[in-house]
Amino acid sequence: MNKAKLMLILVLSMTVVFSVKAENDANPPISDKKETKEDAKNAAEEKSEKELDQFGFGPAFFVINYKEEVLSDSKDVVVRGDTSISTKGTNYSTSMGVELHYDFSFGRTVKCFNTEEKCKDVANYELTTAHRISPFLGLYDLDNGINGIAIGFVYGYTKKHKNDKNPVTLNTGIGWTVHKDRLVLADGLNAGEIPPVGLNVEDYTERKDVKGTTIMISVNMGF
Repeated sequence: MNKAKLMLILVLSMTVVFSVKAENDANPPISDKKETKEDAKNAAEEKSEKELDQFGFGPAFFVINYKEEVLSDSKDVVVRGDTSISTKGTNYSTSMGVELHYDFSFGRTVKCFNTEEKCKDVANYELTTAHRISPFLGLYDLDNGINGIAIGFVYGYTKKHKNDKNPVTLNTGIGWTVHKDRLVLADGLNAGEIPPVGLNVEDYTERKDVKGTTIMISVNMGF
């Protein structure tokens, strides 16, 4: 991906992050006092669930494992002395992109860092940790349009330190992917085998959409 497009993705992602942050800063917690500390904590947990269970978007890093060998150039196919084919391709690749997911949170922890009386107020509770499971859609290799598409499931761990304005979530996902227009050996040809008689060298390769699996890593800041 060229630097201009990568910077555009990062700027758009950070715009979303800071828009959320500005909205949170402009809307400070409203006092909601309960009769007991336990009631306030339960209400704070319900509030954190509503804040966490929503769409997330951001830059992502993809590690792709192709189901077949992908070549970088037609010159990666070499004919040996015994006329068999040798290749210098790879089944792995990496790429930057973006990902979109919808969070379903669980294992949420909220704490009140205050006196017993003030801990009866929901506004004095803060989210400290949470776990998220989400379906995700990923897009990568964006130099000339959308060339890579991935879908799968992502696990996210959310951490927020005391007095932080927004939590930070590290997401790790696994899924299925299709990478468009990859250079591979032509159909019917295999490395180590002798090609059919009369087949031209330029016909040893072809371009096709290659399937595979992917590991995706992203970081989201804010709810």
